This record gives sequence, C-alpha cells and structure tokens, in this order.
Amino acid sequence: MRGHIQIWFFSGILLLVYGVLITGTGLWELSHPLVNPPVLYELHAPIWWGAIMTVAGLFYTLRFRPR
Repeated sequence: MRGHIQIWFFSGILLLVYGVLITGTGLWELSHPLVNPPVLYELHAPIWWGAIMTVAGLFYTLRFRPR
C-alpha cells in the first residue's frame, strides 16, 4: 500500500513525546523534592513509566515509519 501511513506510527510518536515529557517531569521532581510527597513517592513512578513509554514509542516509531 503505497502512500499510506499506519496509525501505529502516529501512536509511536505520541508515546515517545509523552514518555519524554513524563520522564523529564520525574527527573525534575527528583531534583526538587515535594514538600508533601504522595504515598510511594520514593519509587519515582514518573521516571519508570516515562522510560517505558519512551522505549515503546521508539519501537513503534521505528518499526512502522513510512518507507
């Protein structure tokens, strides 16, 4: 199918952008601790989920990129 771009490519870009933003937020929170941290703050969930989303976004973006 020439000229068609798969939806997975756009999903990969979206995951990649969100993953980078969430990881950046998590790293910022790591260097600037909150005054009243939420429960399980020490697990640093934004860093982990942002990294997972970034890797998944890279995979989908590279796997389904238009040729």
